[in-house]
Amino acid sequence: MIVLVAAFAVALAAEPPWVQTFTVPRTLGPPADGCELRAKVVAPRERSAEEEGPPSTATSAKVETPISEPMPTQNTADMGPPFDVSAVPLEPLRGDPADIARVREVFMLAAARQGTTRLSFWGASHVAGEFFTGQVRRILQERWGDGGHGFVMPGPPWKGYRASDVNLCSGGTWLGDYVDRRGGREDGRYGPAGFDVSPTEDAVGWVQTTRTNPQGRSVSRFEVAFLREPGAGQLRLQVDDADPIEVDANGPQGPGLAVLKVEEGPHRLTVSARGAVRVYGTWLERDEPGIVVDAQGVSGRTASSWQKWDPSLQRPYLDRRPPDLVVLAYGTNEANDKSLDAEKYAASLRLSLSRMREVLPGTACVLVGPSDRGKKVKGNTYAIWAPTEWVARVQREVGPEFGCATWDLQAAAGGPGSMLQWYFNTEPKLAAGDLIHFSAEGYRELGARFVAAMTGIAEGYKEP
Repeated sequence: MIVLVAAFAVALAAEPPWVQTFTVPRTLGPPADGCELRAKVVAPRERSAEEEGPPSTATSAKVETPISEPMPTQNTADMGPPFDVSAVPLEPLRGDPADIARVREVFMLAAARQGTTRLSFWGASHVAGEFFTGQVRRILQERWGDGGHGFVMPGPPWKGYRASDVNLCSGGTWLGDYVDRRGGREDGRYGPAGFDVSPTEDAVGWVQTTRTNPQGRSVSRFEVAFLREPGAGQLRLQVDDADPIEVDANGPQGPGLAVLKVEEGPHRLTVSARGAVRVYGTWLERDEPGIVVDAQGVSGRTASSWQKWDPSLQRPYLDRRPPDLVVLAYGTNEANDKSLDAEKYAASLRLSLSRMREVLPGTACVLVGPSDRGKKVKGNTYAIWAPTEWVARVQREVGPEFGCATWDLQAAAGGPGSMLQWYFNTEPKLAAGDLIHFSAEGYRELGARFVAAMTGIAEGYKEP
């Protein structure tokens, strides 16, 4: 049986007209864990293309140019004793004291446990992988309550998409789109996160609460964001074994949201569609005071992505679910962009932060800088990526103009050359072999350090 919107949508005076609310009857709970489906992800304009991997960590599809400018070098044969990460001083937030105080006030609100405290992260691969933000979520929810998992995609926008403390499964063909996607629409209509997915006729995906993890075991409501537009089709939503709900996405172009209220507990939401519905994401929330961390990252992107999003399809969602703290974690890819220098980057960053302030005018803000980076020269000799320093410096200079504190990721790991130490001189390895990213253990270490910086509670710092 299909439940039609006209018969069962609950009209709430407090909600805007583009929000449709449903109350799902009691269910038998989610099916057993396990995913045997296999999904293929293609670009919207390449529906017959082979499955693509995750976006490149470069700012474009161009092959990285060789190192031409002088850079510091380090010989990995001369690193000395094993690297003691615990000896690296905790990197604090930097910037205007008033901006830092606004960040701390967010966690005073969380400690009062009077409602949901929402942290919304946007960024590149350090956010997209969800290891870093997953650790932030775990620590804060353990301390101040589990308000729900927050944002997650119900289908893969790229191959290898993952999230922490939530179960995901998908099958069939999905169209994934984001800024500068090869074969993408490039129309700016990417929604609140900056990317979207469209299930084709054979596609199905589900998100489910976890059974064994400390957080992520319960949900009170699922909120599914989508684009209303002429000829979009219907979105089909099903909670556990309840009757499916079919939501009509046809209409004048604008935001759409389906809110499914469920009995507090473990649940699975299954998503499919008839037509070409662009899905902007799903939020798992609880009717309990606590922390929510929305992780909204796309690998390979830069802060300039914000300049290519349509604010009319971002602002309504943010107005309805305003974050208490916004974190922009970009810079690693800017440091790899040969067309940028410090002056050009500063100008671009100002444009992006101006755009961010259009939709989040008074929100506490932190800019997370680029990670350290190494590149093999020959033998045991590695170059240390010099532009990382000036990208972080520009963020420190520009951030206060827009009310943003800054956190230097390179300094937090130990400064220039630390990526080599984290990879070659730790066990288990805390960095990835590309010398740009970190291992799961390394991201957990950095997530704990970032929590200590944001909250100012060093005694709450936890090593992995």
